[in-house]
Amino acid sequence: MKLPVARAVLVGWLFACVPADVSAPNAQDFHKLYGEPTMERFATRNGITVTVEYGPDRAACQILIAPSRLLIEVQSPDALMSSPDVSGVLQALLPPVTRGRQVNSNSIQVDGNTLLKTDYETLSIRRICSSPSCVSSSENQDLRTLVVFKREACPRDVE
Repeated sequence: MKLPVARAVLVGWLFACVPADVSAPNAQDFHKLYGEPTMERFATRNGITVTVEYGPDRAACQILIAPSRLLIEVQSPDALMSSPDVSGVLQALLPPVTRGRQVNSNSIQVDGNTLLKTDYETLSIRRICSSPSCVSSSENQDLRTLVVFKREACPRDVE
């Protein structure tokens, strides 16, 4: 009689020690609770992410191209991205024919980095690089790039 009781206690103890399957909510769970996202982040290539903020019409208002990082890494220094890869992402997302006519282009030195701002009829591209030549460079010199669309549905507070 002692053997079946001991076996039952052992089996019960084993099941009690196994952690319950507590899974994190998935994308579908968030969509059910909150509807369509106002922002999404995508992994592109070689450690580069694209974060898109949508307008009320669900079309892009802002796009941030930045190094891949965890959400909690807000204070860590930015990694440099491959300048040709950033140019490739821009080309894939926004071929020159979709940008409209180039209106203006200038560069500004900011904290030892270079902000290259190019305005087009339909959008503005702000590329922050560790050197003035990142657009034509074959090295890792890009810190981040922000694309701001000039659409009626998009907020106007970003210039």
